[in-house]
Amino acid sequence: MICKELHFTRAAEKLGISQPTLSHQIKMLEQEVGYPLFNRVGKKIELTKVGEIVQQEALNIKGSLQSMSSQIEAFTKVEIGELKIAVLPGEITDLVSTLCIQFNQLYPNINVSILTTDQVEKAVLENRADFGISFQLNQCDRLQVTKLYDEEFYLISNQRNEEDRVSFSTVLELPLILFPNMHQCRKILDIASKEVGKQLHPIVETSSIQSILNLVRSGVGRSVVSRTLYEFYDTGDLFFQHIEKPVLTKEVYLVMKKNCFINYAARKYITLLVREIEKLHFPTEKDAITSIQSSLL
Repeated sequence: MICKELHFTRAAEKLGISQPTLSHQIKMLEQEVGYPLFNRVGKKIELTKVGEIVQQEALNIKGSLQSMSSQIEAFTKVEIGELKIAVLPGEITDLVSTLCIQFNQLYPNINVSILTTDQVEKAVLENRADFGISFQLNQCDRLQVTKLYDEEFYLISNQRNEEDRVSFSTVLELPLILFPNMHQCRKILDIASKEVGKQLHPIVETSSIQSILNLVRSGVGRSVVSRTLYEFYDTGDLFFQHIEKPVLTKEVYLVMKKNCFINYAARKYITLLVREIEKLHFPTEKDAITSIQSSLL
């Protein structure tokens, strides 16, 4: 207040204390610091260089105290605010979006923003997201990365097959309805096809999972989709086969900043996500899931 008013009497009035009391407190602070904080020129005062340092550190302390109070409040009971999630384009976006329906029913006062980006880690590091979910990872010492589950990709059709497995080379010979090549699932297929020396030639490309499922239902062709999409959409009338030689899988990771406070909304959403993964019996690493659950307590 003295730095703002540059006048002891006015500062004391604003603080609701006497001027001698305020002067005494400043004198004690100067004795502790070992240097004068103000130059007194008649009735006017100005900050010394040491005073400027003390002022800045005092502001930092004030900010830390405010942050501590807000974090404790968010940690214990706040059910309002915003949750920001960074996800890769594709099936993970569908997973996160579908869970938002359930999350909104439980926490209607929390707004959820989903950032679809190829740079999930960067979004988390720049605080544009509270956490991220990603396939691709670049090692970074500032990030805490935990494996959620293994994502498998299925061949789906409208007819039951005698064999529950099919080779990837056979898949490539079929009429396929696929996502466009910017989709993560399609990128995995493109890479796998190049590795076996072939190229994908889908008969239909669409970014709509509902369109893909409807086209498969009508017998136009077959498709390759992630287990996540197969489980989260109405696919009771469709049939799937595991793909092998090679097996098409991707590891799905939860990405957060190290030693960073996990706010109320993020903790509740991640808890919901882990519960859904376990309910669907996705392949998980028990230690990793236990680690996530412990960090949310």
